[in-house]
Amino acid sequence: MSIEPCAATPFPREEHLSRQARLRSELGRRGLDAMLVFAQESHFWLTGYDTGGYVFFQCAVITADDRPIVLLTRRPDLVQARRTSTIEDIRIWWDADDANPAMDLKSILEELHLKGGRIGIELNTHGLTGWNLWRVQHALDGWCTLVDDEHVIRRLRLIKSPAEIAYTRKAAEILDRSLEAVIAASRPGILDSEIKAAYLTSILRDGADMPPNPPLFNSGPRAVYGRGVSGPRRIESQDQILVEYPVAYRRYNVKTEWTILFGDVPAEHRMMYDVARETLHRMTEIARPGTTLGEIFDVHARGLDDGGYKRHRYGATGYSVGCTFSPTSMDVPPMIYSGNATVCEPGMTLFYHVMIGDSDTGHGMGVGHTLLVTEGAPEVLTALPDDLTVVH
Repeated sequence: MSIEPCAATPFPREEHLSRQARLRSELGRRGLDAMLVFAQESHFWLTGYDTGGYVFFQCAVITADDRPIVLLTRRPDLVQARRTSTIEDIRIWWDADDANPAMDLKSILEELHLKGGRIGIELNTHGLTGWNLWRVQHALDGWCTLVDDEHVIRRLRLIKSPAEIAYTRKAAEILDRSLEAVIAASRPGILDSEIKAAYLTSILRDGADMPPNPPLFNSGPRAVYGRGVSGPRRIESQDQILVEYPVAYRRYNVKTEWTILFGDVPAEHRMMYDVARETLHRMTEIARPGTTLGEIFDVHARGLDDGGYKRHRYGATGYSVGCTFSPTSMDVPPMIYSGNATVCEPGMTLFYHVMIGDSDTGHGMGVGHTLLVTEGAPEVLTALPDDLTVVH
Protein backbone atom coordinates (compact mmCIF):
# COMPACT_ATOMS: atom_id res chain seq x y z
CA MET A 1 0.00 0.00 0.00
CA SER A 2 1.55 3.29 -1.07
CA ILE A 3 1.14 6.41 0.99
CA GLU A 4 0.95 9.70 -0.84
CA PRO A 5 3.11 12.51 0.52
CA CYS A 6 1.20 15.15 2.42
CA ALA A 7 1.14 18.75 1.21
CA ALA A 8 4.68 19.98 0.83
CA THR A 9 6.04 23.32 1.96
CA PRO A 10 3.72 25.88 3.57
CA PHE A 11 4.69 28.48 0.96
CA PRO A 12 5.53 28.26 -2.73
CA ARG A 13 9.02 26.86 -3.28
CA GLU A 14 10.06 30.12 -4.92
CA GLU A 15 9.21 32.06 -1.75
CA HIS A 16 11.36 29.75 0.37
CA LEU A 17 14.24 30.04 -2.09
CA SER A 18 13.92 33.83 -2.07
CA ARG A 19 14.16 33.83 1.73
CA GLN A 20 17.24 31.64 1.58
CA ALA A 21 18.81 34.04 -0.91
CA ARG A 22 18.10 36.98 1.40
CA LEU A 23 19.78 35.18 4.27
CA ARG A 24 22.82 34.26 2.16
CA SER A 25 23.16 37.89 1.09
CA GLU A 26 23.02 39.01 4.71
CA LEU A 27 25.65 36.46 5.72
CA GLY A 28 27.95 37.80 3.01
CA ARG A 29 27.35 41.36 4.17
CA ARG A 30 28.33 40.36 7.69
CA GLY A 31 31.46 38.55 6.56
CA LEU A 32 30.17 35.11 7.61
CA ASP A 33 30.96 31.96 5.66
CA ALA A 34 27.98 29.99 6.94
CA MET A 35 25.34 29.84 9.64
CA LEU A 36 24.23 27.12 12.05
CA VAL A 37 20.43 27.25 12.22
CA PHE A 38 18.91 25.73 15.37
CA ALA A 39 15.55 27.54 15.74
CA GLN A 40 12.66 25.50 14.39
CA GLU A 41 10.82 28.62 13.26
CA SER A 42 13.91 29.50 11.20
CA HIS A 43 13.84 26.06 9.57
CA PHE A 44 10.12 26.50 8.85
CA TRP A 45 10.50 30.00 7.41
CA LEU A 46 13.55 29.16 5.30
CA THR A 47 12.55 25.73 4.02
CA GLY A 48 9.07 24.74 5.29
CA TYR A 49 10.49 22.04 7.56
CA ASP A 50 7.84 21.26 10.17
CA THR A 51 8.61 19.04 13.17
CA GLY A 52 8.90 18.80 16.94
CA GLY A 53 12.29 17.15 16.80
CA TYR A 54 14.10 20.38 17.60
CA VAL A 55 13.91 19.39 21.26
CA PHE A 56 16.88 17.16 20.48
CA PHE A 57 20.03 18.20 18.62
CA GLN A 58 19.03 19.47 15.18
CA CYS A 59 20.93 21.89 12.99
CA ALA A 60 20.77 23.17 9.43
CA VAL A 61 23.96 24.49 7.83
CA ILE A 62 23.46 27.24 5.28
CA THR A 63 26.49 28.70 3.52
CA ALA A 64 26.91 32.24 2.25
CA ASP A 65 27.29 30.86 -1.26
CA ASP A 66 24.62 28.86 -3.05
CA ARG A 67 25.58 25.36 -1.95
CA PRO A 68 22.59 23.23 -0.81
CA ILE A 69 21.44 23.45 2.80
CA VAL A 70 22.50 20.46 4.89
CA LEU A 71 20.25 19.31 7.73
CA LEU A 72 21.54 17.20 10.63
CA THR A 73 18.71 15.54 12.56
CA ARG A 74 17.52 12.23 14.06
CA ARG A 75 15.99 9.35 12.14
CA PRO A 76 12.36 9.99 13.29
CA ASP A 77 12.47 13.35 11.46
CA LEU A 78 13.84 12.08 8.14
CA VAL A 79 10.58 11.57 6.27
CA GLN A 80 9.06 14.83 7.56
CA ALA A 81 12.14 16.75 6.50
CA ARG A 82 11.90 15.25 3.01
CA ARG A 83 8.19 15.88 2.61
CA THR A 84 7.66 19.25 4.29
CA SER A 85 10.78 21.15 3.24
CA THR A 86 12.99 22.20 0.36
CA ILE A 87 15.99 20.48 2.01
CA GLU A 88 17.48 17.67 -0.05
CA ASP A 89 20.70 16.89 1.83
CA ILE A 90 19.62 15.32 5.14
CA ARG A 91 22.11 13.66 7.47
CA ILE A 92 21.22 11.47 10.44
CA TRP A 93 22.87 11.16 13.84
CA TRP A 94 22.03 8.00 15.72
CA ASP A 95 21.08 7.60 19.37
CA ALA A 96 23.73 5.88 21.49
CA ASP A 97 25.28 6.20 24.93
CA ASP A 98 28.29 7.92 23.41
CA ALA A 99 26.42 9.89 20.73
CA ASN A 100 27.79 13.39 20.15
CA PRO A 101 25.98 15.06 17.24
CA ALA A 102 28.25 18.09 17.59
CA MET A 103 31.02 15.92 16.15
CA ASP A 104 28.71 14.87 13.30
CA LEU A 105 28.11 18.57 12.68
CA LYS A 106 31.86 19.20 12.60
CA SER A 107 32.23 16.51 9.93
CA ILE A 108 29.64 18.28 7.79
CA LEU A 109 31.50 21.58 8.20
CA GLU A 110 34.76 19.87 7.24
CA GLU A 111 33.09 18.49 4.13
CA LEU A 112 31.99 22.04 3.26
CA HIS A 113 35.60 23.28 3.66
CA LEU A 114 34.64 25.68 6.44
CA LYS A 115 37.68 25.09 8.66
CA GLY A 116 39.05 28.45 9.80
CA GLY A 117 35.89 30.21 8.70
CA ARG A 118 33.55 32.62 10.51
CA ILE A 119 30.31 30.80 11.23
CA GLY A 120 27.22 32.41 12.69
CA ILE A 121 25.21 30.43 15.23
CA GLU A 122 21.62 30.95 16.40
CA LEU A 123 21.78 31.27 20.18
CA ASN A 124 18.46 32.71 21.39
CA THR A 125 16.34 29.64 20.69
CA HIS A 126 14.76 26.73 22.54
CA GLY A 127 16.22 24.57 19.78
CA LEU A 128 19.70 24.86 21.28
CA THR A 129 20.04 23.80 24.91
CA GLY A 130 22.99 24.85 27.02
CA TRP A 131 24.32 21.30 26.92
CA ASN A 132 24.21 21.16 23.14
CA LEU A 133 25.83 24.58 22.83
CA TRP A 134 28.59 23.39 25.16
CA ARG A 135 29.13 20.37 22.92
CA VAL A 136 29.27 22.51 19.77
CA GLN A 137 31.72 24.93 21.35
CA HIS A 138 34.03 22.10 22.45
CA ALA A 139 33.83 20.35 19.09
CA LEU A 140 34.69 23.50 17.13
CA ASP A 141 37.08 25.18 19.58
CA GLY A 142 40.14 26.35 17.62
CA TRP A 143 38.74 24.87 14.41
CA CYS A 144 36.60 27.84 13.30
CA THR A 145 35.24 31.07 14.76
CA LEU A 146 31.67 30.98 16.07
CA VAL A 147 29.86 34.32 15.84
CA ASP A 148 26.61 35.38 17.54
CA ASP A 149 23.99 35.56 14.78
CA GLU A 150 22.39 38.65 16.40
CA HIS A 151 18.89 37.43 15.49
CA VAL A 152 19.54 37.75 11.77
CA ILE A 153 16.77 35.38 10.65
CA ARG A 154 14.32 36.68 13.24
CA ARG A 155 14.85 40.20 11.91
CA LEU A 156 14.33 39.02 8.34
CA ARG A 157 11.05 37.41 9.48
CA LEU A 158 9.74 40.54 11.16
CA ILE A 159 8.07 41.93 8.03
CA LYS A 160 5.51 39.38 6.85
CA SER A 161 4.90 38.47 3.23
CA PRO A 162 1.34 38.48 1.81
CA ALA A 163 1.24 34.68 2.18
CA GLU A 164 2.27 34.92 5.84
CA ILE A 165 -0.35 37.61 6.46
CA ALA A 166 -2.98 35.31 4.94
CA TYR A 167 -2.13 32.60 7.49
CA THR A 168 -2.23 35.22 10.24
CA ARG A 169 -5.66 36.42 9.17
CA LYS A 170 -6.93 32.83 9.21
CA ALA A 171 -5.61 32.39 12.77
CA ALA A 172 -7.38 35.64 13.75
CA GLU A 173 -10.71 34.42 12.36
CA ILE A 174 -10.39 31.25 14.41
CA LEU A 175 -9.45 33.24 17.51
CA ASP A 176 -12.45 35.56 17.24
CA ARG A 177 -14.82 32.60 17.21
CA SER A 178 -13.00 31.03 20.14
CA LEU A 179 -13.39 34.14 22.30
CA GLU A 180 -17.12 34.03 21.67
CA ALA A 181 -17.09 30.38 22.80
CA VAL A 182 -15.07 31.24 25.91
CA ILE A 183 -17.52 33.96 26.93
CA ALA A 184 -20.52 31.70 26.24
CA ALA A 185 -19.02 28.96 28.42
CA SER A 186 -18.31 31.26 31.37
CA ARG A 187 -20.69 30.96 34.31
CA PRO A 188 -20.49 30.56 38.08
CA GLY A 189 -20.20 27.06 39.50
CA ILE A 190 -17.92 25.54 36.86
CA LEU A 191 -14.18 24.98 36.96
CA ASP A 192 -12.07 27.59 35.21
CA SER A 193 -10.51 24.64 33.36
CA GLU A 194 -13.91 24.04 31.70
CA ILE A 195 -13.67 27.51 30.17
CA LYS A 196 -10.18 26.63 29.00
CA ALA A 197 -11.61 23.47 27.45
CA ALA A 198 -14.10 25.58 25.50
CA TYR A 199 -11.16 27.50 24.00
CA LEU A 200 -9.28 24.36 23.01
CA THR A 201 -12.37 22.66 21.60
CA SER A 202 -13.28 25.72 19.56
CA ILE A 203 -9.90 26.29 17.96
CA LEU A 204 -9.15 22.63 17.22
CA ARG A 205 -12.59 22.07 15.67
CA ASP A 206 -11.91 25.17 13.59
CA GLY A 207 -8.67 23.84 12.11
CA ALA A 208 -6.06 25.55 14.28
CA ASP A 209 -2.77 24.01 15.36
CA MET A 210 -2.25 23.00 18.95
CA PRO A 211 -1.28 26.20 20.79
CA PRO A 212 2.48 26.63 21.16
CA ASN A 213 2.15 27.48 24.85
CA PRO A 214 -0.44 26.82 27.57
CA PRO A 215 -3.15 29.49 27.74
CA LEU A 216 -3.64 31.73 30.75
CA PHE A 217 -7.07 31.28 32.39
CA ASN A 218 -6.55 32.81 35.83
CA SER A 219 -9.63 33.18 38.00
CA GLY A 220 -10.30 34.67 41.43
CA PRO A 221 -7.18 35.76 43.32
CA ARG A 222 -5.04 34.33 40.51
CA ALA A 223 -6.27 37.03 38.12
CA VAL A 224 -3.51 39.33 39.40
CA TYR A 225 -0.82 36.87 38.29
CA GLY A 226 1.19 37.51 35.16
CA ARG A 227 1.57 33.81 34.35
CA GLY A 228 -0.61 30.74 34.30
CA VAL A 229 -0.62 28.29 37.20
CA SER A 230 -1.54 24.64 37.62
CA GLY A 231 -4.67 23.28 39.28
CA PRO A 232 -8.31 24.14 38.43
CA ARG A 233 -10.44 26.52 40.48
CA ARG A 234 -14.23 26.75 40.70
CA ILE A 235 -15.85 30.01 39.57
CA GLU A 236 -17.87 31.72 42.32
CA SER A 237 -20.93 33.94 41.95
CA GLN A 238 -18.78 37.02 42.61
CA ASP A 239 -15.59 36.41 40.69
CA GLN A 240 -13.23 37.28 37.85
CA ILE A 241 -11.20 35.47 35.21
CA LEU A 242 -8.45 36.91 33.05
CA VAL A 243 -7.75 35.02 29.84
CA GLU A 244 -4.79 35.36 27.50
CA TYR A 245 -4.13 32.81 24.81
CA PRO A 246 -2.69 32.21 21.35
CA VAL A 247 -4.20 30.70 18.25
CA ALA A 248 -1.88 29.33 15.57
CA TYR A 249 -2.64 28.43 11.98
CA ARG A 250 0.21 26.84 10.01
CA ARG A 251 2.40 27.94 12.94
CA TYR A 252 1.45 31.63 12.57
CA ASN A 253 0.17 33.04 15.85
CA VAL A 254 -2.23 35.70 16.98
CA LYS A 255 -3.23 36.40 20.57
CA THR A 256 -5.98 37.92 22.65
CA GLU A 257 -6.42 39.07 26.22
CA TRP A 258 -9.74 39.69 27.96
CA THR A 259 -11.35 39.81 31.38
CA ILE A 260 -14.71 38.34 32.37
CA LEU A 261 -16.37 39.43 35.60
CA PHE A 262 -19.10 37.58 37.52
CA GLY A 263 -21.74 39.19 39.73
CA ASP A 264 -21.68 42.86 40.69
CA VAL A 265 -18.89 45.07 39.35
CA PRO A 266 -17.27 47.34 41.96
CA ALA A 267 -16.65 50.89 40.78
CA GLU A 268 -12.88 50.51 41.14
CA HIS A 269 -12.93 47.41 38.95
CA ARG A 270 -14.91 49.23 36.25
CA MET A 271 -12.44 52.11 36.42
CA MET A 272 -9.57 49.66 35.96
CA TYR A 273 -11.21 48.38 32.79
CA ASP A 274 -11.84 51.89 31.47
CA VAL A 275 -8.20 52.87 32.00
CA ALA A 276 -6.90 49.68 30.37
CA ARG A 277 -9.24 49.91 27.36
CA GLU A 278 -8.48 53.58 26.72
CA THR A 279 -4.75 52.97 27.05
CA LEU A 280 -4.96 50.09 24.56
CA HIS A 281 -6.83 52.35 22.14
CA ARG A 282 -4.18 55.08 22.34
CA MET A 283 -1.37 52.56 21.89
CA THR A 284 -3.11 51.17 18.83
CA GLU A 285 -3.67 54.56 17.23
CA ILE A 286 0.05 55.32 17.02
CA ALA A 287 1.11 51.93 15.60
CA ARG A 288 2.06 53.47 12.27
CA PRO A 289 5.20 53.52 10.11
CA GLY A 290 7.92 55.55 11.82
CA THR A 291 6.69 55.07 15.40
CA THR A 292 9.16 53.23 17.62
CA LEU A 293 8.13 50.42 19.93
CA GLY A 294 9.58 52.48 22.77
CA GLU A 295 7.12 55.29 21.97
CA ILE A 296 4.26 52.82 22.12
CA PHE A 297 5.42 51.71 25.55
CA ASP A 298 5.53 55.35 26.67
CA VAL A 299 1.84 55.71 25.80
CA HIS A 300 1.15 52.57 27.85
CA ALA A 301 3.10 53.90 30.81
CA ARG A 302 1.41 57.31 30.76
CA GLY A 303 -2.04 55.76 30.55
CA LEU A 304 -1.52 53.51 33.57
CA ASP A 305 0.42 56.07 35.57
CA ASP A 306 -2.23 58.74 35.07
CA GLY A 307 -4.91 56.19 35.97
CA GLY A 308 -3.22 55.46 39.30
CA TYR A 309 -1.68 52.08 38.42
CA LYS A 310 1.99 52.97 38.11
CA ARG A 311 2.94 50.60 40.92
CA HIS A 312 1.21 47.69 39.22
CA ARG A 313 2.31 48.00 35.59
CA TYR A 314 4.87 45.78 33.89
CA GLY A 315 8.10 46.70 32.16
CA ALA A 316 6.87 45.58 28.73
CA THR A 317 3.48 45.75 27.07
CA GLY A 318 3.58 43.38 24.12
CA TYR A 319 5.74 41.92 21.41
CA SER A 320 6.01 40.65 17.87
CA VAL A 321 3.99 37.58 16.95
CA GLY A 322 4.49 35.34 13.95
CA CYS A 323 5.75 31.85 13.27
CA THR A 324 6.81 30.18 16.53
CA PHE A 325 6.92 26.68 17.95
CA SER A 326 6.43 25.37 21.48
CA PRO A 327 7.08 26.51 24.18
CA THR A 328 6.14 30.09 23.24
CA SER A 329 3.90 32.22 21.02
CA MET A 330 6.11 35.26 21.61
CA ASP A 331 8.23 35.90 18.51
CA VAL A 332 10.84 37.99 20.30
CA PRO A 333 12.79 40.11 19.99
CA PRO A 334 11.40 42.67 19.59
CA MET A 335 9.36 43.41 22.68
CA ILE A 336 7.58 46.67 23.45
CA TYR A 337 9.49 48.31 26.29
CA SER A 338 10.89 51.73 27.17
CA GLY A 339 13.52 52.96 24.76
CA ASN A 340 13.17 50.21 22.16
CA ALA A 341 14.28 51.89 18.92
CA THR A 342 12.67 49.29 16.62
CA VAL A 343 10.51 51.20 14.14
CA CYS A 344 7.05 50.05 13.05
CA GLU A 345 6.97 49.01 9.41
CA PRO A 346 4.13 47.74 7.23
CA GLY A 347 3.86 43.97 7.49
CA MET A 348 4.71 43.72 11.20
CA THR A 349 2.24 41.81 13.38
CA LEU A 350 2.23 42.86 17.03
CA PHE A 351 0.37 41.72 20.13
CA TYR A 352 -0.52 44.62 22.43
CA HIS A 353 -1.84 44.08 25.91
CA VAL A 354 -2.56 46.16 28.97
CA MET A 355 -2.48 43.94 32.03
CA ILE A 356 -3.01 45.25 35.55
CA GLY A 357 -2.74 43.02 38.60
CA ASP A 358 -3.68 45.13 41.60
CA SER A 359 -2.48 43.05 44.55
CA ASP A 360 -3.90 45.66 46.97
CA THR A 361 -7.54 45.25 45.91
CA GLY A 362 -7.19 41.78 44.41
CA HIS A 363 -8.69 43.00 41.14
CA GLY A 364 -7.15 41.89 37.86
CA MET A 365 -7.72 43.40 34.44
CA GLY A 366 -6.32 42.61 31.04
CA VAL A 367 -7.20 43.67 27.51
CA GLY A 368 -5.17 42.94 24.41
CA HIS A 369 -5.33 42.30 20.68
CA THR A 370 -3.16 41.51 17.69
CA LEU A 371 -2.68 44.11 14.98
CA LEU A 372 -1.07 44.46 11.58
CA VAL A 373 1.01 47.54 10.84
CA THR A 374 0.00 48.99 7.46
CA GLU A 375 0.91 52.06 5.42
CA GLY A 376 -1.69 54.02 7.38
CA ALA A 377 -3.84 53.20 10.40
CA PRO A 378 -3.14 49.75 11.86
CA GLU A 379 -5.50 46.88 11.16
CA VAL A 380 -6.74 45.17 14.31
CA LEU A 381 -6.84 41.47 13.50
CA THR A 382 -8.40 40.05 16.68
CA ALA A 383 -11.62 41.65 17.88
CA LEU A 384 -12.65 42.36 21.45
CA PRO A 385 -16.20 42.87 22.76
CA ASP A 386 -17.41 46.45 22.75
CA ASP A 387 -17.66 46.58 26.53
CA LEU A 388 -16.62 44.71 29.64
CA THR A 389 -18.10 41.21 29.85
CA VAL A 390 -20.15 40.67 33.01
CA VAL A 391 -21.89 37.37 33.79
CA HIS A 392 -24.61 37.17 36.44
